[in-house]
Amino acid sequence: MSGLRLLVDVAHPAHVHLFRNLVHRVLAEGGAATVAARDKDVTLELCRAYRLPHVSVSGPWRGGYLGLAGELAVRTWRVLRIAQRFRPDALVGTSVSVGPIGRLLRRPSFVFNEDDSHITPLFAAISYPLCDFPVTPAALAHERLGPGHLTYQGYHELAYLHPASFAPRASVLAQLGLVPERPHFVLRLVALRGHHDARARGLPLDVVRELVRNLAARGRVLITSEGTLLPEFEPLRFPLPPDRLHDVLATAALYVGDSQTMAAEAAVLGVPSIRCNSFVGRISVLEELEHRYGLTRGFLPEQGVELLATVRGWLADLDRTLEEWRARRARMLDECVDLADWQWRMLQTRAPTAR
Repeated sequence: MSGLRLLVDVAHPAHVHLFRNLVHRVLAEGGAATVAARDKDVTLELCRAYRLPHVSVSGPWRGGYLGLAGELAVRTWRVLRIAQRFRPDALVGTSVSVGPIGRLLRRPSFVFNEDDSHITPLFAAISYPLCDFPVTPAALAHERLGPGHLTYQGYHELAYLHPASFAPRASVLAQLGLVPERPHFVLRLVALRGHHDARARGLPLDVVRELVRNLAARGRVLITSEGTLLPEFEPLRFPLPPDRLHDVLATAALYVGDSQTMAAEAAVLGVPSIRCNSFVGRISVLEELEHRYGLTRGFLPEQGVELLATVRGWLADLDRTLEEWRARRARMLDECVDLADWQWRMLQTRAPTAR
């Protein structure tokens, strides 16, 4: 498929990871790629860190749904102008924009999503009817998103954390002074500001304080947060650039947080994973990771007592816990795809230059 021209549209830092290996593969095979990036959180920083050809096309607007609509209109226009100059053979992304732009340019569009439609109803209502190929994990096969609906057995996180393309770097661990003899733990606190996060709740403050107390007694605690931390937690903030977080997460003895994405990342890395938010029980991908593979546990915000009891139980026999998770991860990897390779093979069969 030499010569493929690929336009990638991303709206969130996690989606830079979702497509970065695909972009590198296209470039390595003699093609061309460009990323239209939304300036949200560390999205642009990640594009630079991974040396992805990219253009910043928009940033979050204030004003609720009205601001969201305004940003979407401006964003779609700017991505269209980029596409007209770049002349892609295919468009992939996680945004509303790629579908209508693909229609205008008569090029196939692929919209990747791993959230249930009832979690992101606005995105689902607009994106899926306008794109050629909605692409989801098999855990969402029941949604039946039209004749172009493509599914794979796996998760977004396997596009960048599959062992075929990822191994933690010892140099990153050395920067933090992390050693195998002393376990470290990762906590993630999110802002819950997405359009689908209205009325969402995450880890209660009293639970966070008790977690830090319990974990700090056993090892080192590192907290990653989208926003300002309370002064009592600021000394624990993850101090390195965001592209190095996965190296630390992969070698952690435990992950706890109210982030969906990092819970799934920890799970596919075989790290004992706990998520706590009001979405627990409602997201098919995480329910599959929990109930099919046993790689994560979910607790509602009012279940703080049960969450803390689970953490203490895992810590009481940490070696056995980690051994169990390694075995569970091996089973998951055996049954799931290397998503970066799957993306590449999918384009080979459906992008015009692949025929």
